[in-house]
Amino acid sequence: MRGIGQRFIVAAALAATIFGFAMMRNQRRAQASAAPKTSAAFTQPVLVKHSPTNLRFFDVSWNDNATQRYYLADRNNNAIDVVDSATDTFLGFIGKGHYTGARPCPGEPKEMRLCAGPNGVITDDLGHVWAGDGDANIIEADAKKLGTSILRTIPTGGKGRIDEFAFDPIHRVLLAENDGDFPPYITFVSVTDGKILGRYVYPKGQEGMEQPTWDRRTGLFYQNVPGDHNRIDVFDARRLPRPVKSIPVDCTGGLLGLTLSGLTVGPQGRLMTVCGSVGGVLIDPISGKLLKTVKEGGDADEVWYDSGANNYYFSRNDFLAVVNAATNAYVGSVPLPSHSVAANARNKHVFVPVAGQGIFVFWPK
Repeated sequence: MRGIGQRFIVAAALAATIFGFAMMRNQRRAQASAAPKTSAAFTQPVLVKHSPTNLRFFDVSWNDNATQRYYLADRNNNAIDVVDSATDTFLGFIGKGHYTGARPCPGEPKEMRLCAGPNGVITDDLGHVWAGDGDANIIEADAKKLGTSILRTIPTGGKGRIDEFAFDPIHRVLLAENDGDFPPYITFVSVTDGKILGRYVYPKGQEGMEQPTWDRRTGLFYQNVPGDHNRIDVFDARRLPRPVKSIPVDCTGGLLGLTLSGLTVGPQGRLMTVCGSVGGVLIDPISGKLLKTVKEGGDADEVWYDSGANNYYFSRNDFLAVVNAATNAYVGSVPLPSHSVAANARNKHVFVPVAGQGIFVFWPK
């Protein structure tokens, strides 16, 4: 009986294993069939020419429409990646070796964000590219000079990373937010000489900061502040460093629990923010009124407005969602899972880095 029982157990275990494999295969098929396909309104994504393919740890990206250059904060290669966004060609690296790179925070081997760098990236109108580093420094470099050189490093007085930026071209002031320190803070820098103009530290208990932007219509900075009191804080470069007002935004859920994440300026100077799992929310920056919700923009990290195509692009971990900025209607999706996106308004090409694959490009047909 023991031999028969043993054979029965082995057979049962084998059957369970086969059943388990079959279930996994069916789940994969179901997931594949459920994955969004590229909308007919867009070309199939392709890798940019000579794209680095070792991307695993990276952050947000930026396109300079005047120079037609795309910049990506690439932690794996410890540099800013540069792409000619007119020809979709990878050109090389800027400032290679000057950033903290893909490193965890001390004593937290799984925390690969708050002490790593580069993070946020932006260009000014003086030919410079700025990036936030993992040790609370801002690094300024020549936006056209490939290689290992930089112009200067600007300490901001913290320990964790400088994350995202916004630039005021009228007063030539840079807003840099630090979400790697507790509490977080904002630093304002003159792009002409690198001088720190002001520093605003948030109250204790505030965890995290997200994407800021600058609105030409109002001449003001807007800073997403996620947490228990979701809001957009408004800063005036002429009245630094405290916020001049706040716009409350009622959000729940969201990527990494960050109830407010992406933020950009669309047509008529209106703000489009990512309001947790609720969706993209259109806001009048003057009245603070919430005008419309686009549910497909939910759970995104970055949102980019392309004035050339008049589209919003929401970068999500499962796909890229596209919304028409004229009608605020959902256009479709592109199967590029990422938390980073930027577009060249002059040719409407959209750039999305994907972990383990490289930098992809597509455009409206």
